[in-house]
Amino acid sequence: MGYAKYFTGLLCSIVFSVLFVQPLHTQNSDENEYGSWLALCGTTKLHEDWSIPTVGIIRHHHMLDRYGFFFFRTGASYRISKASSFTGGFALLNSNSYLEPNDVINTNQFWIYGEYTLKSKFNDNSIAHRLRLENRRLINTEDPKVNNRIRYRLQFKRPIYKDVYFKAFDEVFLNVEGNVFNQNRIFVGVGRQITPSLKADIGYFNRKFRNSSEDMIRLSLSFNIDLTKNDLAQNSD
Repeated sequence: MGYAKYFTGLLCSIVFSVLFVQPLHTQNSDENEYGSWLALCGTTKLHEDWSIPTVGIIRHHHMLDRYGFFFFRTGASYRISKASSFTGGFALLNSNSYLEPNDVINTNQFWIYGEYTLKSKFNDNSIAHRLRLENRRLINTEDPKVNNRIRYRLQFKRPIYKDVYFKAFDEVFLNVEGNVFNQNRIFVGVGRQITPSLKADIGYFNRKFRNSSEDMIRLSLSFNIDLTKNDLAQNSD
C-alpha cells in the first residue's frame, strides 16, 4: 500500500509538470541548446530564531560553457514561527551580455532584497510560498539604471523512496514600473537527502521572458550548519 501511495502521487506530479512545461519548451531559443545552472545554497543557524542564508549561482548559456553570470546573495533570516520567516540582505551579480559573437558587455549589479517565506505540510508532501521584493541597480557605470520587482515562488516537494524526493517550483517576476511581466521560472526534478545537513537536486529548469525562453539543466547543492549545537561556553580550563 505504501508503494502504491508514493507511485500515485509521483505519477500525478510528473503528469502535471510535463503538461505545464511543454508550452514553455516549445518556445525555446533558436539555438535549442541546454545551458547549465549551478547553485550552492546554505543556511548557518546562529540562534534559535536567527540564521544567515548564503546562495551562489553560476550560469552558462551552453552546458558549462559560455559564461552567463555569477550571483552571490546573503543576509539575515528571522524565524517568525515554525512555518514562516523573514529575510533581508543584499546580492551581487556579474554578467555577460552577448550582443554579437565578438561583442561582449560585462556589467555588475547590486541588489537589496526582503522576502517572506511560509511553509506547510500535508501527509508527506510539503509546499513553500516565497514572496520577495528586490531593488536592483547597475554599478560601476555612468548610467546606474534601477529596477524594482516583485517575485512569488510556489514550491512542491514529495518523497519518492527513502532519501529520494520529487521537487518542482514555479516563480513569476513582476516589474514595479514599465512592462509588468519580467520573467517566469520553472523547475522539475529529483533530489536526495545525502546527510541530515546536505542534499542535492537536479532537473529541468526554464526561464521564460517576453520574447525568448532558456532551457537549462539545474544542479543545486544545499547545506545546513547549526552553530547552536556547539557549546562554546564550556572550557576545560
